[in-house]
Amino acid sequence: MTPLQSVLGAFLLLSAASAFTACTDPGSEPSEKIETAPAGNVDTLPSAVEMPVRYCTYNEWANERTAAWLATATEEAMTREIESSFKNLRKTALHIWSAEYLWLQVLKDEPYDANPTKDFEGNTDELIKGWLEASAAFRAYAERLDESELSATRGSTPLAVADIIQHCMNHSTYHRGQLITMGRQARLTDPPQTDFIHYVRRMQNP
Repeated sequence: MTPLQSVLGAFLLLSAASAFTACTDPGSEPSEKIETAPAGNVDTLPSAVEMPVRYCTYNEWANERTAAWLATATEEAMTREIESSFKNLRKTALHIWSAEYLWLQVLKDEPYDANPTKDFEGNTDELIKGWLEASAAFRAYAERLDESELSATRGSTPLAVADIIQHCMNHSTYHRGQLITMGRQARLTDPPQTDFIHYVRRMQNP
């Protein structure tokens, strides 16, 4: 099985799991619609080349919705200590931004020592701006790849480009879930629904 076939299989499993979740636990609808990320073609099953683009586009959309929710938080809520992988909402959002930046630099085979999240002291609005710019850059990078480039490897321990993209997008999904749980504990209300299958349905019926 090639890396592209492996990633496409993981994508299909993710779609099935998201569909089950949506059917059994639809979740609350957000008060605002934040859908500025390009939709891509969501009416047909993606090819091995299209799938990474679709998942990066979904990631950008989900990050936008989550960021819009966090924008309603006070600075006190963003820095309130909560038990999780990172001790508050701000540090968790910074971690997602940092990982997307770092992995994109690895994919482009460029230095990553100028990480914009290192010693970041900006406010929440500035954090959100940088985070979403990183997500948009990741999606734009994926849009330029062909099949041979997706099968190419990167890093000292060679990893397929397609696998790195899948890992990074999955990583962001994991920590967005933490943001929702932490946000509830910080007394934020009306969290956005960011399941992948919800994204597909929204893009099919805007």
